[in-house]
Amino acid sequence: MKEFTVKELADRLSCAIDWPRQAVGVRFLFTKQEFEDAQAIELTKPINYCMMVKSATLGHAVKADASSHRCAAAARALGLELPDESHRSGRRGLAFRLYHDLGTAKYTRDRQTLCDHKAYGVMVKPLSQYADSEEAPHLVLLITSPYYAMRLIQGYTYYYGIQTNFKMSGLQAICSESTAYPYMSNSINLSTLCGGTRLYCKWSDSELAVSIPYSKFPLSVEGLLRTMDLQDSNEKKAVARQKLKANGMEEEFPLQDDFSYCYISSAYE
Repeated sequence: MKEFTVKELADRLSCAIDWPRQAVGVRFLFTKQEFEDAQAIELTKPINYCMMVKSATLGHAVKADASSHRCAAAARALGLELPDESHRSGRRGLAFRLYHDLGTAKYTRDRQTLCDHKAYGVMVKPLSQYADSEEAPHLVLLITSPYYAMRLIQGYTYYYGIQTNFKMSGLQAICSESTAYPYMSNSINLSTLCGGTRLYCKWSDSELAVSIPYSKFPLSVEGLLRTMDLQDSNEKKAVARQKLKANGMEEEFPLQDDFSYCYISSAYE
């Protein structure tokens, strides 16, 4: 398959995902120099990591070092800070009354993904704003609807097969489930979000998160495009046709009305 730039992949993705929020690329910045060189606005006061992600979905490129992360849980998940004993033991989670007992808290803590690196900072920016001269993001994160989450997973499955290890707990949704876990596991993940990010970011009740490591993103987008004709409704195909035409891709991915894989499968029943 032809290699595409990050911007080109963002354009191709937008042909199949008709959603107002932009797909964002997350990149870990491991040194002070890398942080200073990153093409994004540096935060001047601490905010939550999930708020950085929301800002990026609205078109803003932002970066933050460890001191600019207001949420300690996110700083630990991203590898900006080390977990302390109260976190490792599960006692902090129990103190927040998030678990029935310490055993459950400890069990969950041991299985909640935290990046095992030491990063200086993190950059979050729309995929469409990554310049050709920049290093690609480490992962792609989308806040979208259940329908488009389904389609993204189908696109991933087209090339990589079924993902049997989705990880979710309704806790630390953006930092752990949507960033640390897909980065560390090198696989797609789905998150139903958590109470914290829904409170601070005011996500719609109908929104959730899908994250894909960048190494698997190009083929996931290709799979998404190749399954449009088999999956999407006539209404969605009408929108997709306009976008495909605008990007010169209508002949590469022709779409038929009143057609889906259901009609193909019925021939074998």
